[in-house]
Amino acid sequence: MEQVDVVIVGAGLAGLTAAAAAAGRGRSVVVLDGQAPGGRARTDVVRGFRFNRGAHALYVGGVGNSVLDRLGVHLPSVLPPLKGARGRRGDRLGMLPAGPLSLARTDLVSAKGKVRLVRALAGARRWRPATLADRTVSTWFDELGLDGDERDLVAMLTRTATYVADHEVASADVAAGQLQLALGAGVRYLHGGWGRLIDELATKAARAGAELRAGAAVSRIEPEAGRTSVHAADGRALLARQVILASGPPKACAALLEESPTAWTDAGPEAAAACLDLGFDHVPDVTVVLGVDRPVYLIRHAPPADLAPPGGSVVHAMRYLTADEHPEPGAGRAELTDYAKVAGADPADAVEQRYLHRMVVCSVVPTPQRGGLAGRPGISSAGPPGVLVAGDWVGPEGHLADAALASGEAAGRTAARALDEGDRTIPTASR
Repeated sequence: MEQVDVVIVGAGLAGLTAAAAAAGRGRSVVVLDGQAPGGRARTDVVRGFRFNRGAHALYVGGVGNSVLDRLGVHLPSVLPPLKGARGRRGDRLGMLPAGPLSLARTDLVSAKGKVRLVRALAGARRWRPATLADRTVSTWFDELGLDGDERDLVAMLTRTATYVADHEVASADVAAGQLQLALGAGVRYLHGGWGRLIDELATKAARAGAELRAGAAVSRIEPEAGRTSVHAADGRALLARQVILASGPPKACAALLEESPTAWTDAGPEAAAACLDLGFDHVPDVTVVLGVDRPVYLIRHAPPADLAPPGGSVVHAMRYLTADEHPEPGAGRAELTDYAKVAGADPADAVEQRYLHRMVVCSVVPTPQRGGLAGRPGISSAGPPGVLVAGDWVGPEGHLADAALASGEAAGRTAARALDEGDRTIPTASR
């Protein structure tokens, strides 16, 4: 049986980050995945158009960006096109307030609502998200004194920053933290899409000595003589000193274990979205149109990001879904098609389209019942010795991609450190 220091199951953001972190400390690392690298962070290339699997944006002030800096991963990026941003309430399009002047001029919020909005957001920098983990987003909005059309506007900003539509369920620490990031340094779009980030992480891991084996699905892992045997679907097996499960949501990771960890039970609902990506051979006169009274979003990714052939553009529309929403595919696509038409990016004029009916955007939404972000399962929660876990639902830091990157780095470093400590307990002559 082949022996290796660290086996990582899953080649998404968390798995590749774990591989780069562990291999960077001189350990032999093998990454196994039944699919092409990337997971939900893949970028699909269709006739030169690069369609991200979702409206991916990297938060400049987020923990994920810090992880990438430590790994030495630096990618060209650009600010989103916020000039001319509009909001839609009912059938009316209005100026989206992005500062004092636009707030004064917009008709999306009443005069009294503008006063309440300014009062609520004035102290955003002083929010302490960790203290809000015991209440829902909706309860927190009540405490902020949001009531009426300004509440709709803050709810819209929260959906955009968190990808979470069910504010009666999600914990307020997630909303407050993401709003601080959005209102602070903001986000950047990656040239070439998030697939370029996946490529860079894979390259970084490979240069450190990690081996990526795509098309190698894992069926189960089992303890074996102080190690862990990792069994692939094709019958082959590896014997690992440390294993990191980064294969997706709790159910997917638990399926590889002999027993499902108690800490993963009822971890929280998933968040999903319906997505319509449009590739044009020209640039429509639209930048951003956000639904104020409906959970719908539209933005032009390219330009400014490099995601389209010369002279072309990519426009992305998305409908945020709650855990119990399951619209019919035809109805979901029709809603986004109509929304894009109103926004000024008629799908009938697109040369390429891609529709994802129900894409999981967050494996587990933190809830007050579980203690918010701090209550998420830790990287050591899998149970068996020598088995760690990483993903967007693991660890107390970050949300969405930030959580995947942070937990991946933590798991990779922890695995390498455990091996270092184990080696030091073995006499040199016996190694």
